[in-house]
Amino acid sequence: MANCHEMKPGDIYYCEKCGLELKVEKSCSCSPGGGDSCTVPLSCCGQEMTKK
Repeated sequence: MANCHEMKPGDIYYCEKCGLELKVEKSCSCSPGGGDSCTVPLSCCGQEMTKK
């Protein structure tokens, strides 16, 4: 599962269905479980993206 608080600069995530790739340039500053945390895993084409 690709959650933003686990992503580090340089990580690459891709979609196994369409081939889209995203490279992390800056880490997310939210805290997991906090009121300001992101609520959904990174997804594309209706499925979660995978770390390369």
